[in-house]
Amino acid sequence: MNNKILGWLAAALLIGPLAAQAQVTLDYSNGDFSGTITLNTPLPQNGHDILVSPSEFSFGNLGYGAGYDSLCPSCGYTLGGMVEYGGATFQFSTVKGHVSAWDINIDFTGTPGTNTQTLLDATISNSGAWYMQETFGAACEPAPGQPSPCQPISESVKQAGTWTATVAPEIDPASAIAGLTLLVGSLGVLRGRRSTQA
Repeated sequence: MNNKILGWLAAALLIGPLAAQAQVTLDYSNGDFSGTITLNTPLPQNGHDILVSPSEFSFGNLGYGAGYDSLCPSCGYTLGGMVEYGGATFQFSTVKGHVSAWDINIDFTGTPGTNTQTLLDATISNSGAWYMQETFGAACEPAPGQPSPCQPISESVKQAGTWTATVAPEIDPASAIAGLTLLVGSLGVLRGRRSTQA
């Protein structure tokens, strides 16, 4: 077999498994409702009402409970066990690889480790968005004759925002080791063939 062909084959076998898995980041732009969602697999090119479970999401301008980071599960609720504090659902429709419709609902109640609870109720969709954030509990008790220091905050918009997607290859450790072993072995074969031909 030609040495160049063998080298290209080894490189293809190394790169293939490394690029097989991809993480996709969906950035949403719509004022205070802007945010980011990270998925472990891309959305299909064409699909209707696809339910997804992000590995991370953040709509930080909406307040506490509007985000989840898999690297810091204690920073909010975990996607797998958020029944105690609330829930979040993410549903998308796509046409030719672009997000055409979406419905995101975040329902969060709780502030772990405190005696003051935070309530967040948010909906972000292609027909508009709204949220309401309220804090209640011991820290919200007003001083005599004073209003409560914890007033509800709410906002709504009627226009839809825009989505952009960024796909990043994710290296699977097992595939990387297998590919590297194959590459080193192929280089050894090529080197051995050159020695015997000389």
